[in-house]
Amino acid sequence: MIEIYRKTWISGFVIGIGLAIFCILFYFIGYTSFMENGDVLVINGIFALCSIGTGFRFKSVHEKLVNETIDIPVSTLNLENLDELILKRIPSFLFKMYNVDSDGNPLFVIEPSKGRLSRWLTFFELFEKGFIIPVHYDILDTNGQLLATITIRSNIKRDELTLKEPDGTVMAAYVQQHWKAKLKNQGVLYHADGSVWRELEAKSIAGDLDVKDDGGRMTAKYRFGIFPYAMRPIFQSTAHHEHIQFGAHISSDEKLAYTMVFFLWLKG
Repeated sequence: MIEIYRKTWISGFVIGIGLAIFCILFYFIGYTSFMENGDVLVINGIFALCSIGTGFRFKSVHEKLVNETIDIPVSTLNLENLDELILKRIPSFLFKMYNVDSDGNPLFVIEPSKGRLSRWLTFFELFEKGFIIPVHYDILDTNGQLLATITIRSNIKRDELTLKEPDGTVMAAYVQQHWKAKLKNQGVLYHADGSVWRELEAKSIAGDLDVKDDGGRMTAKYRFGIFPYAMRPIFQSTAHHEHIQFGAHISSDEKLAYTMVFFLWLKG
């Protein structure tokens, strides 16, 4: 979380200063009158002030957390013991999302796969979701070791996601029909052999979800707006956090499969 706050205040200052420079140049070059094109100046000026204000706020939060003397142990990823997801998107030129632990320490990152053309296309939201051109995202631990790769293919009818091991072996696939998921997220998770693994359907528009296995045991649970660590200082600077609870009995492959699904649902 400390790294996320650092990048947030830097991005806030960069965007705010950029917009402020634009406003100054526009005033001397393109501005004619307030009634004619003054709205451009006002709107961009407001965005500039908000961005710079955000930068100051998160810079203060970042410095406070860095200077605190709380001894928080550095976490290392162990998929077998991973019992929850706390997914946080960070400001970045290309899409990047961290999963952090209950102390805000990063466990793994999801980012566009290096060495592929689609990596640079993810700068545009249309291609970020795999529309027309399939896009690939790597799941990497904090040491840069590849855990799995997510491939997203999207068209006007449905989203298709494939989860692969580092050697390219398919682990799972997920298909979501757009017309069915228009109001509530829902889709089907498949095994590598094409057999149905889990059928997922949100309880509400907010996305609340309970996924149970054939024996009725909970395998994954999500509740919009409910976060068990909201009172911890590391998380108090932002109002909303995404939290997914895993069943204690599920395999590492199933945890990665759910990570793929919630990555699609929560990435925005």
